[in-house]
Amino acid sequence: MDYRGVLSVLPLASAALWFGIGAWPYLRYRFFSPFERSLTTFAFLIAVWATLDWIFLQSRDEGFAVAVSNVRITVITFATFALVLASKWIYYGHSRLDGLLLLPVLGSLVIIWTGLTSGAEFVWWGPRLIRDPLRYTLWAIQQLAYVATSAVLTSALYVARKGLPPRIRRRIFWTSGSLLALLGIWLTTNVYNNVTQTAGIPWLSSLLVIPGAIVVVALLPLSAEQIGELFRAVSAADRRVIAVYLFHRSGDPLVAVAADRTFPIEAERIQSIIGVIGGFVETSIPSARGYSVTGLKFDEQGVVAVRGQYVIAAALYDGPVYDMARSELSRIVRSFEERHGKDLKTWESATRIAEDAAEELSKLVRRPEKAQPLRAVTFL
Repeated sequence: MDYRGVLSVLPLASAALWFGIGAWPYLRYRFFSPFERSLTTFAFLIAVWATLDWIFLQSRDEGFAVAVSNVRITVITFATFALVLASKWIYYGHSRLDGLLLLPVLGSLVIIWTGLTSGAEFVWWGPRLIRDPLRYTLWAIQQLAYVATSAVLTSALYVARKGLPPRIRRRIFWTSGSLLALLGIWLTTNVYNNVTQTAGIPWLSSLLVIPGAIVVVALLPLSAEQIGELFRAVSAADRRVIAVYLFHRSGDPLVAVAADRTFPIEAERIQSIIGVIGGFVETSIPSARGYSVTGLKFDEQGVVAVRGQYVIAAALYDGPVYDMARSELSRIVRSFEERHGKDLKTWESATRIAEDAAEELSKLVRRPEKAQPLRAVTFL
């Protein structure tokens, strides 16, 4: 087999595939949450890394090869950082201490740019890097820790959501499992090759086409509504979203939906909460179509609100579902305004289509493929 020919093609194929995976959510679904942004950032960084790996494999100058290698390893360091943030946010939620996860990354960057790679020698497949074994081991420990943490959190989430429909569990297993397994195998073999200075063939950028293709097959055919269902199921929205509210831009309530027989917080009270956090309702009349988001944690619960051109949607939740609630509220507000923009200019006309909004909002507090008693109130 012409291995060199394979190494000159597959890394670019992987890069193109992962660039597409990163761009796809923005172009098709316009996601808004930090969790989704961290995943798309990870995909873009993997694509950049594969591109740099291709450039590295084609290089014939030692200094150029070392420079590209340093940039390449910096990119993969930030990629694993984005991955561990996404895994942590979907399982534990956000925290003020999340920024501390950046400290080991900064330590790795110091290692990379202060003598990790001292040179390169050229073998039959391209440049083989000469690295300081101790420095590389220290860098690899941080990478292994982040990839292992991502794998553990993803596995724990998969086990915790064992009651999900099989079609959703299969998508989680194949998309996350294949990528994490490949990253784990790459790191362990790469550590061995660099610490022992074995001239192993760098296959990762070529093999990344496999999990990339799995992600495309599993997720690309899904509509925005189906992606929302997947996100709600993974986040256990039916157990953690307590109530959802919809206000007109005037500040008057339109819809309130909850799974309980009694609403935990009345619409009037949550309206005052939103008003306290920056006058969100009072400033909800943008000059052009656009969306803004605000949120607040109080006691053991939290609220997130999304403002569109005509309506404001707010969700009261308990647990690590901020990203899901933010994303789904953004999708619902955008879709509702696109379909009924002419009827939303006044509160009186908006009340006539409030039932349609109630049906969409109820998806946040209803288990997929399982009926659940809901209480929906429309304000007429």
